[in-house]
Amino acid sequence: MESIFPESNKPKLNERNPQGMIKYHRLQKWWLNELTASERSRIRDQYTPISGSKIDDGLYTNSSNSTVKFLKELGSWFSSKEGDRPLAEKIYKEAERNINVSTSVVDMHFLYGRMLELFYLNRNKGNYYELAKEYAVKQIDLATNVLKQMEQEHIRIISKTAQREGLSVLDFPFRAPSHSGYKQLAIVYKKEKRWDDVILLCEQAITQGWCGDWENRVDEAIRERLKEKAPN
Repeated sequence: MESIFPESNKPKLNERNPQGMIKYHRLQKWWLNELTASERSRIRDQYTPISGSKIDDGLYTNSSNSTVKFLKELGSWFSSKEGDRPLAEKIYKEAERNINVSTSVVDMHFLYGRMLELFYLNRNKGNYYELAKEYAVKQIDLATNVLKQMEQEHIRIISKTAQREGLSVLDFPFRAPSHSGYKQLAIVYKKEKRWDDVILLCEQAITQGWCGDWENRVDEAIRERLKEKAPN
């Protein structure tokens, strides 16, 4: 992706000791060495979280977000405008580099979802079409463990409410959300007329319990497959 930002990344004197969220998440080297001066300025101007915290200034001592989640959310501020997307990609890639054995699979799930969406937006450039498929598969590979962790977190949160209201956790059943990796890959396979792959993929999503119009996609794929096999 072509950036709208100049390539100079030499930090000014007042930038050489970043504080705030950058220091808290130990991202100083990335901030100073991997981003250009214009990119750092763009982030400062654009990123305005509700908390009012500064990205590289002030004292920031507590966060419930992991570094991966923080960078995923930061990148989302720059994914919609085409000129900002190279910056979003840089941020997301740094988030991916920060994945380690203690990283929540749910954080990884949402990061890969944002990355595949970004790459698919640029699918007509370079190898982004293939990258979108690659990250859809990465997200799908986590799907079973992600559902387990989501359900555990749901029970943990709901149990407090249920206890306070004199209700049972069973009164608040867990419902799986939609899954961008399954959906996007199903769309890609449809475009490529890979009907068997559409069917297998959607049946897997159904089995795991992800919300979506999977049955309709399966029915459509079966119809299209029959059309192709029908004699002319």
